[in-house]
Amino acid sequence: MFNKARLQDVLVAYKRDFTTILWKNEQYKWKAIKCFQDNWNVNAPDFAGMLKRSLAKTYNLLASTNNFPAKMITVFAKFAPEEVRAMFLALFDESGDVVDRILKFKEASAQLLKKYGNGAGQHFQTENAISVYLWLCYPE
Repeated sequence: MFNKARLQDVLVAYKRDFTTILWKNEQYKWKAIKCFQDNWNVNAPDFAGMLKRSLAKTYNLLASTNNFPAKMITVFAKFAPEEVRAMFLALFDESGDVVDRILKFKEASAQLLKKYGNGAGQHFQTENAISVYLWLCYPE
């Protein structure tokens, strides 16, 4: 059974500790959103450069041990900027089903890996990475 009183206690503690404890460790996420929002321009002539700048502050959100989605998508954008631009346009188009948009982004990434992967074993565009892209664009 759901304990509403316990939830209220947790919310009070979260709010109390947010600025003194949590913000220090979590502010980079908001800085990543700001960086993305300040740099994102799907119509930029240098799409690859714009994408790299947009993702510059995502740090562990799009990179970890043996997992490099930001690096890989920016490499794809250097080789195939119009294809990657189209992938993001489709991903950020909220008129379509989000699951379909995610699956299409992954499928397109697999095709780019075949064309431009230079022997890489994977494209790293998982549901987690794609969710980060969506969150950067639509943080609300």
